Parts: sequence; structure tokens; C-alpha cells
Amino acid sequence: MDAQEDDPRRLLGQLLRRARTDARLSQDSVGTAVGIDRSGIARMEAGYRQLTSASLAAWLTKCNVTGLAEEGIRAMWRVARRRAAEPEERLLNWTDAEAEARVLRFWHPGAVPGLLQTDKYAYETYRVFGYGHEQAEAATAGRMGRHAILERERPPRVVAVIDELVLHRQLGTREVMAGQCLRLLELAERPQVSVQVVRGASAGLGGMVAIADGPGGTVVLAGSVLEDIVSDDVTRVQDAEAILDAVRGVAESTGETRRVIGEAHKLWT
Repeated sequence: MDAQEDDPRRLLGQLLRRARTDARLSQDSVGTAVGIDRSGIARMEAGYRQLTSASLAAWLTKCNVTGLAEEGIRAMWRVARRRAAEPEERLLNWTDAEAEARVLRFWHPGAVPGLLQTDKYAYETYRVFGYGHEQAEAATAGRMGRHAILERERPPRVVAVIDELVLHRQLGTREVMAGQCLRLLELAERPQVSVQVVRGASAGLGGMVAIADGPGGTVVLAGSVLEDIVSDDVTRVQDAEAILDAVRGVAESTGETRRVIGEAHKLWT
């Protein structure tokens, strides 16, 4: 049997599509109930995107799925969630959440958040992680593709907090760092983007935190040296938000941040 045929995510998608079609509902109709556009519904039915518990409940309610059918779909959802939690699948769930987020919040003590990186800076981060040249180029191209959300007619609100040391930690050449600082200054001028720096110790020294608030709920990406965790668990979300709020509480104002980044840009040039 083809590995995809018994993939629980694909099977879950088939069950959800059957529930929708049996209820004689369009993808747009279910999408309105779930709070996700038609393309997102299509990805869910194809098994390429995972639902949050809230999205699943809304889907089943809209399609009037009850009894044994509901229990069966929920059981398959739990199996699919466990599959999605495997290491190679976790970041795929984050990129889905990032792509559809209305608000994105980042704290990063080690590097500029990926959504704000230049292509050259991104390439150097992958090289530091041990990627070969071709692998780093491919990964960089993927990351740059994700930047398209910033150019939408209605882009997400972005709040990025970084450690000041990031501005002085050289990745690649001095030109790469100067270009990255300039990119941060340009983004900080956009009305939907807020950039702040933190000087000194903070509650976020344990690792990076990214939070995506979207129509399907809130998803957290928490990073450490050993592992990245993607989760929509309420407790994890609350913990991540507490860390980010504490970090923002000691961060410099956006105006002072622009001055700090400007000084770093001059140093690199």
C-alpha cells in the first residue's frame, strides 16, 4: 500500500470532505463556519494542513456530524495530531499558521526572526546550522517565499522583539550585517510592523518564541538548542504569551530601537 494511502492526515481529510459533501455544503460555507478561507479548507481535506480542536468542533457542528461518526472523526484527528507532532512534521504546521496569521509576535535572543531576514542573512544562518551550500540556498528560497505575506493588501500585524546583541553578532560579511540592519529599519517604518530591542537580561533568555494568532486559533513555535516545539495547547500558548509580554515590558521603545539599529548599521558600514 502507498504510504500516503494510510497516512492518518490524508484519511482525516477524506472523512472531513465526506462530512461536508454529505451535508451538501460548499468549501466556502464550511470555511465561514471554521474561520478559514476556501484554500485552507481544501488543504485540510487533502491532508496537507492540520485542524485545531476548535476548528474541528466548528466543522463537525456545521456539518451536523454526531454520534459514532463524530467519535470516529475525532479519533482519527487525534491520530493525525500525533503524526503531525513527529519532528519532521512540526515546522510544516508552523508555516501554515504563519501564512494565515492576522497577528505574528516574535522574540528571538539569537538572530533576527526569519520573517524579517534578508536572503543573504538567512543563507548565513543556515550555514551556521551546518547546511551545505545547495541545501542552504534551497532553505533560503523557501524562507524568502514566506515573506510574501508582508506584501499582501492586508498584511498581518507583526511585533518583533530581538536582543540587542543580535545586531552585533556577525553572520557572514560586514555587508551582510549592514544589509540586515537596513532591512530592519525599512520594515520598522511600516505601519503594521513593530520592532523593539532588549538590552540586558530578560525572561526570554531561555530561547526564541513565536506566536501566530489566526482564524483557526493561536499556535506557538518555541525553540531551544535541542528542539523546536509547535503547539496550540492552551497552557503552552499562555506560557509563551507570558514570556513575550515580560520581554516586551523591558524592551526599548520603537523610536529608541530605530536609533539603536541605525547605530549598528553605521558600525557595519
